[in-house]
Amino acid sequence: MRAPLSLLLAAVFAASAHAQFDFGKLTKGLDTIKDVGKVAKGAAGIGPEEEKVIGDSVALEIVGKYGGLVRDEDMMKRVNLVGRTLARYSSRPELDWRFGILESDTVNAFSAPSGYVFITRALYEMAESDDALAAVLGHEIAHITRKHALNIVARGEFLAGATSIAARQSTDVRQINTALAQFDLGVEKITKTLFENGFDPQTEYEADRVGRDLALTTGYAPGGLRMVLNQLAQKGGKSKKIFSTHPPLAERIKRLPDEPVAVK
Repeated sequence: MRAPLSLLLAAVFAASAHAQFDFGKLTKGLDTIKDVGKVAKGAAGIGPEEEKVIGDSVALEIVGKYGGLVRDEDMMKRVNLVGRTLARYSSRPELDWRFGILESDTVNAFSAPSGYVFITRALYEMAESDDALAAVLGHEIAHITRKHALNIVARGEFLAGATSIAARQSTDVRQINTALAQFDLGVEKITKTLFENGFDPQTEYEADRVGRDLALTTGYAPGGLRMVLNQLAQKGGKSKKIFSTHPPLAERIKRLPDEPVAVK
């Protein structure tokens, strides 16, 4: 199945693309994060509710740091068509997948737990073909399906998670403050990784591989990611504004199959 057919399968989602990021609702939802959460060890112990409140908080941090969201309807429609097509065939299609474009001239892309995927305007404008865009989005989708960000928190063996009514009504100030501190520290560990340290190289290589396979399975041309990385390298891969938190472009390219791409 080639990409145009894949896009038709996702067209049913296009009408709601403009509503994918209702940050008014998101902010209200985050008010409830201030409840006492439960401690979970290991990513397997992080349930859907815990993942959602973490993802909501990290998504707000990403949007706030990178200039807010682009409000161009055509751009949002395209990124949601391609992104939702990929997500439907991912290993976690049940997530509430949301795709957005950040108003930033930095060449980068980010993801947050629970289905948030962002690409900067600069990178979006470079991804002229749907094959290229799918390659970039597939990489970020892979970070979510493999729970790479959640594993960062799990390694610290703590996580203050979603709310509970009983905890919200608690009068134990020390208990509430402890949970808040744990939650804030967990989110901080994720955002510091996204914005400063980056995932470890092996994690990024895994996202490249899984994202490439997802794009190929969905119907996009096989060389999309290699094409994007080569294009970035030719434009100045040493620039700090190009995938600054990712491994060197040359090493990522080296690890990908040497395959042609049919540009669409």
